[in-house]
Amino acid sequence: MTTRRELLAAGAAITAAAWSGEAFAQSLPRKSKMGIGSASLGAYSRGREGAADSVAVVEYCRSLGAGGLQFSPSGDLARVRRRLEELEMWVEGNARLPSRLSDDTAAFEKSLLDAKAVGASVVRAVSRSPQGFSGRRYESFKSLEEFEAWQAEANAIVLKCLPIAEKIGVKIALENHKDRLVDDHVAFLKATSSEYLGALVDPGNNLALLEQPVEVCTKLAPYAFACSMKDMGVAPYEDGFLLSEVLFGDGVADQAALFKILSSHNKINPVEELITRDPLKVPCLTDAYWVSMPKDRRARDQARHMAWVKTKASKLPYVDQLTPEGRLQAEADNHRRTLEWWTAKVG
Repeated sequence: MTTRRELLAAGAAITAAAWSGEAFAQSLPRKSKMGIGSASLGAYSRGREGAADSVAVVEYCRSLGAGGLQFSPSGDLARVRRRLEELEMWVEGNARLPSRLSDDTAAFEKSLLDAKAVGASVVRAVSRSPQGFSGRRYESFKSLEEFEAWQAEANAIVLKCLPIAEKIGVKIALENHKDRLVDDHVAFLKATSSEYLGALVDPGNNLALLEQPVEVCTKLAPYAFACSMKDMGVAPYEDGFLLSEVLFGDGVADQAALFKILSSHNKINPVEELITRDPLKVPCLTDAYWVSMPKDRRARDQARHMAWVKTKASKLPYVDQLTPEGRLQAEADNHRRTLEWWTAKVG
């Protein structure tokens, strides 16, 4: 395991762009086929000088063993693309969908153009939650009708943006983001039926909606353009259960088997999105959790899911008490170990 001193020294070197090409090449670990999603680089990004430098982000991910990354490139895009090619790394973009149907699409279009400029052919997109909310269905909506109105507008926003993706030639991968139930996500993609709209599949997210990873991956696989692989740990608490990203192999789902399902229809890059944070609370034993869900789901799913949680319960990681340097260390170690696991188990 890399020591704290070694990690901080490496981070400082990246931030200051102090590594020469030869020195950097000699320091690199074996490259995994798996990449890193930038959503899981919170400790690296938070308050770090140079974290907004896209070349530094590329080099940092490669220093952890990543073979690619999923992020929002900025700055000198030709330089970013050159560095990706020098390091032989693949890349996917992030696209920010408008919040409301009436909003303009200029920022969305720019994100696709920027992604294409660095070599990406697909972008991750997330339907934006109402302002001030987390995007988690059970925290953001006070009734099923309120959620359905949001979902109708969210789907319309995607359809408004789709011709832009078709014009630029970059595919949209719409993430299951603790909002749509899997059948609703599939129904939207099936009805749209565009080669430029598919799914980014996160096997862990729909556990917060009491849907199992195998079901989610199997149903969305025909539409999968991208993924955010993550193993999840669970444990009961008084209002429901805790949900936490954990090291691959320590959680409830076989990531190699899930990726095999996801890549059975389309060629997709393996991306890991292990977010180093305290567990999320999923209060599925409260009335408030169910108000935005279809009426029959509580009777069908609550007891079954909590019984499953109790059989799968494990000790979950907590990191909020760590110093910023300690969180950076934990985050980097999580990525290294996850990438090493993937190389050993999948190749």
